[in-house]
Amino acid sequence: MNRIYTLILGFAALISSQFAKADEGMWIPALLTDNHAEMQRLGLTLSADQLYSVNNSSMKDAIVRLGRGFCTGEIISDQGLILTNHHCGYSAIQKLSTPTANLLKNGFWAKTKADEKSAGFSVSFLVKIVDITDEVLAGVTDANRAQTVAKNSSDIRTEYSNDGAYVVDIKEMFSGNKYFAYVYETFGDVRLVGTPPESVGKYGGDTDNWMWPRHTGDFSMFRVYADKDNKATKDYSEDNIPYTPKHHLPVSIKGVEQGDFAMIWGFPGSTDRYLSSYGVKLATDKDQPARVKIRRAKLDIYEKYQEQDEAVDLMYAAKHAQVANYWKYFIGQTKGLKRLKIYEKKQSEEKAFQDWVDAGDANRKEKFGSVIGLYQDAYKTYDEKTLAQTYWMEAIYGIEFTGYGFGFAGLKGLYQALGNAKDDSSKAMIQGQINQTVDGLLGSTDGHFKDYYKPIDKDVAKQMLNFYVNDIPEDQRPREFNSLLSKYKGNIDKFVEKLFTTSILVDKDKATAFLNNPSSKKLKKDLGVRFSEIMLSFYRKDLQAMFGEAGQKRATADRLYKAALFEMHPDKAFAPNANSSMRFTYGQVLNYSPGDAMLYKHFTTMRGVMEKYQPGDHEFDLPEEYLKVAKEKDYGQYAKEGEDLRVCFLSNNDITGGNSGSPVINGNGELIGLAFDGNWEAMSGDIAFEDELQRTISVDIRYVLWCIDKLAGAGHIVEEMTLVR
Repeated sequence: MNRIYTLILGFAALISSQFAKADEGMWIPALLTDNHAEMQRLGLTLSADQLYSVNNSSMKDAIVRLGRGFCTGEIISDQGLILTNHHCGYSAIQKLSTPTANLLKNGFWAKTKADEKSAGFSVSFLVKIVDITDEVLAGVTDANRAQTVAKNSSDIRTEYSNDGAYVVDIKEMFSGNKYFAYVYETFGDVRLVGTPPESVGKYGGDTDNWMWPRHTGDFSMFRVYADKDNKATKDYSEDNIPYTPKHHLPVSIKGVEQGDFAMIWGFPGSTDRYLSSYGVKLATDKDQPARVKIRRAKLDIYEKYQEQDEAVDLMYAAKHAQVANYWKYFIGQTKGLKRLKIYEKKQSEEKAFQDWVDAGDANRKEKFGSVIGLYQDAYKTYDEKTLAQTYWMEAIYGIEFTGYGFGFAGLKGLYQALGNAKDDSSKAMIQGQINQTVDGLLGSTDGHFKDYYKPIDKDVAKQMLNFYVNDIPEDQRPREFNSLLSKYKGNIDKFVEKLFTTSILVDKDKATAFLNNPSSKKLKKDLGVRFSEIMLSFYRKDLQAMFGEAGQKRATADRLYKAALFEMHPDKAFAPNANSSMRFTYGQVLNYSPGDAMLYKHFTTMRGVMEKYQPGDHEFDLPEEYLKVAKEKDYGQYAKEGEDLRVCFLSNNDITGGNSGSPVINGNGELIGLAFDGNWEAMSGDIAFEDELQRTISVDIRYVLWCIDKLAGAGHIVEEMTLVR
């Protein structure tokens, strides 16, 4: 057994004890007993088993993962009613919309369950979490780590899958020092129940995104369906019935006040709180500015055409939102990291680490003496080549026909394999794969071209390829691409015009005609397919290889550095980074001060909605019906007597992307709000948590209920819920 694996075993118990001691952190539900006393001190009244239990109904049974974790939702009725964010349902709502029945613009509320519409995504319920560290690391050495972890993980997935009934995600924690199996039951029949108009659900648009004060009704509603025996099904069926959940969240209409306990459960996507100073500098100086530049250029092109045509605006609504969200995020994170001097703080931490190593005995120096050198060597490669990867992901993959073309590139490869096959059985097998690939492409073609506008993709292609050629050194681009471009004397516009004139990838009729009569000869001649093939091959072979050795050095340094931190600070709690697994975070409803002489209170009201209202503005306009109902001030049971209707509120919970749609829950286990954003001043939070600044922005559940009941007139949906006064 080698030195690194011995080290892992040596501090495994210490890590386990450190999962839950601090206010900061996205904690693992299976270990919440370590947090429970602190949660009770802040106002929790539920037992640990009421929050998380494998054998009995508990709160975790009301939390759902949307898709593979793009968002979170919660069950709020005994009929499988799901509440999540409007922006989480945005893509599904957009795909269900047409210019004549624009659900995105006008909103939608199903009058009966028969009116609910198939949403096109699945949801998963967590069955259990199992600590599998010992099983995953069994037999691991320095030389065989990756292969052995992969083999052990595969065996564990099979063991816990219940003969395929469950999906098993194996999650690495602390850079491979701990492993957990997350076991899910997945339901494939999810239907849209209701959504407010986009002007309500996305009120404030990009201007207000990541900002406080906020007045956005960011919610939408779906329902999960099961078979007649209440079992999970993979697909939509008219015979399916609303799912009866093990638990649903009661809904509080009592409201929240400063200092109230608040916890959030969900599926946070990714944080990097242990990132080195080298990584911070790379992010702020190179990677993030490049992403901002590329995404801004795409948005400018989208907006030019969206402003000209309402149908195009609908087609690109979801795409624009996806690009814009992280365009602004990267701007804010870069500013936050620099403003808070995170690079300098990381340097100071690393100096303290190195001083601790140097002051230690020979064993400590042997264990940890290589860490800083490994980081330096790794980031030398990253500094030189990271933009090749960034531009591939943001610019090359950001051209719409490219991703669609990957399937055709795979088909071309199958035809080549068929031509090289030596025996009949191999030919028959490959022909079967060809037929399957063609069927799959035929199945995806309608969906792809439904929201595809050729002039936009052509302009994006020209801009992205000009960025790529001008900003990425020739030796970090595919040789085949450079050669292909040379045939056009380096003229990007000429190359793109030729591609968009001839390729099957940018024209639905051409693509469909080809797929109905496919041939190897046509694929070989197609310029778009050739481009996609070159870029896909480069990503798989060359681009990944650029960082192979550097990635291994960084991974080793990360693992050792964390080990050292635990030894240096034995009494400090270290939370694992988010990784799209179920976590909970807890804290309080709190205001905050973003700067000198500034104080933001913890809630916003309808007054603020009306103050921001700008007739005709694409971000701050409101429907006439909304204005009429709002002016009547008929808030009913959703506002306290004499108070304005509250819209959003703040808490100091620790969240990130993936937590969108997560329930905000009070000390009695009741739903009080719906998390949907973080605040601008703490955009560095995914890398460095700032206690005084970090806030979660949530829509108040009472505003959600008012929108459903008073605005939409869909009181029958409210009646499904268990309201607590």
